[in-house]
Amino acid sequence: MTTKTLRDEAVTQLILSRLNSDLRTGGQTIDVYVANGDIFLIGTCDSEEQRATAEMIARGTCGAHMVVDNIRVRRLRQLI
Repeated sequence: MTTKTLRDEAVTQLILSRLNSDLRTGGQTIDVYVANGDIFLIGTCDSEEQRATAEMIARGTCGAHMVVDNIRVRRLRQLI
């Protein structure tokens, strides 16, 4: 079982804060899990731009070693 360190928790909170305050990613359903500096992004968003922005925010965070992007882009239904 992996124990979350204070550093991992601080990185998690920093990334979540940045995701929520960014105009492109705020309001999207993106969870962040950090273990030993490895960052896992899990959730859904509305566009590829939002997914890429979330990954960029995570990669640009001090203390990030590796980012695993498991964010799915929702397929929005078109009205006919």
